[in-house]
Amino acid sequence: MNGRLLLSVDIGSTYTKAGLFRLEGEELRLLGKAVRPTTVDDLGRGFAEARAAALAGTNLPPGAVPSDVPVYWSSSARGGLKIAAVGLTPDLTLSVARMAATSAGGKVVRAFSYELAADDLAELESVAPDIILLTGGTDGGNSRVVLHNAVRLAETHVPAVILYAGNRKVRDQVKAALSGRDVVTAANVMPEVGVIDIEPAREVIRRAFLERIVDGKGLSRVAAAAGRDPLPTPLAVFELVRTIGERVPGWEDFALIDMGGATTDFYSHTESFHGGDAVLLRGLREPKLKRTVEGDLGLRVSAEALYRSEAPFFESRLGTGGPAMADLRAYAGSVSRATDHLPSDERGRRFDALLAAACVRASALRHAGTIQRVFTPQGGFEVQRGKDLRRVKNLVGSGGYLAGLTGPAVLLEACAPDAADPDIRHLVPEAPACYADADHLIPLLGNLAADFPAAAARAAVAGFKPLRPLPS
Repeated sequence: MNGRLLLSVDIGSTYTKAGLFRLEGEELRLLGKAVRPTTVDDLGRGFAEARAAALAGTNLPPGAVPSDVPVYWSSSARGGLKIAAVGLTPDLTLSVARMAATSAGGKVVRAFSYELAADDLAELESVAPDIILLTGGTDGGNSRVVLHNAVRLAETHVPAVILYAGNRKVRDQVKAALSGRDVVTAANVMPEVGVIDIEPAREVIRRAFLERIVDGKGLSRVAAAAGRDPLPTPLAVFELVRTIGERVPGWEDFALIDMGGATTDFYSHTESFHGGDAVLLRGLREPKLKRTVEGDLGLRVSAEALYRSEAPFFESRLGTGGPAMADLRAYAGSVSRATDHLPSDERGRRFDALLAAACVRASALRHAGTIQRVFTPQGGFEVQRGKDLRRVKNLVGSGGYLAGLTGPAVLLEACAPDAADPDIRHLVPEAPACYADADHLIPLLGNLAADFPAAAARAAVAGFKPLRPLPS
């Protein structure tokens, strides 16, 4: 048999997916795929079941698939890696800390700026992060706030790794203040004002993922059987988005929304600021490749939180305080407890569509920047904050619900402006072509993107299903 066989497995919180691919030159072809419920008591058992099913579910003759097919794998089981970010100012070091955490595949569960107070410490203990990312000050810059926060963190009882990636001039003092705690250090995420260096912190976060997530629930046996460590699933997807944007013509400017039961991840690959004589950028210039993750936006586990945070959106569709809103609230409550629920009637399908639309819209508004018209005695100009998504040409839906879309209406909610303030415009996509990851290949190809970037990128785009409006 020509070509090289590769197996990719993703262990999710709900389902474990496996795909057998054949690599021929720079082309990947899917030979077999399997989905099995994630076995939360022993994640290795679900891995083995999905792996065996994918290897067996091909049209290849018996014996054509050797038993030692290399395995590339990822995991978002156990809820992924929870990170609390502590920075100096929201627009600078805290913003960069969030970039480092989310681009490494982590989920920022809390973010704090300036000096930590007693209620901040109590909040940290309540969310129990895996990592506390402590930043602040350029190299040789502010040290007072950083040292204050180090002393306060030493008072907490959170069994988290504390990653210090701030002002290197006081690194030794920070380590001394945190003596007895599990402390690691990385290069300053912002060594100079406007200079971003998140790669060293990303690598430390990745290692922490391996130590915290793999050591338990049977994943260490999976690592031994696979012969390699896993990627965090969001990091695998992040690298695939990068590869698509860099290697597939026509996909230089695109975004991907990965929506699940608990979170909605938004990935964008497009230049963040295009300038102009009358446009000023406030804050940092955001990276071309960006990920945000929203823990209150999800169709099942987070449905109640979604209902609360996006109530004005639902009211705009259903009417204020009417019976339909009460029914939607009850539905959100029931599916947040029965997370495997699949609607069997038109009412349930309508509510799921509304919940999905809210997730898409809110995640886009939070990911995108804004532009505001400002008038001065010297004339008017515009101030941009955050990332400009208006040049996004292609928008892809992934995850259980979005992968099954038959039309673009839900995805196009990402283009709906927020009318709350007429003087501020959100820089959301304007008129993108919409696609669905219909075969659920995004995480599986993400696992292969590092070693086989061109092949993984082309296979991903080839598998996207175009979504066209239904005839009127």
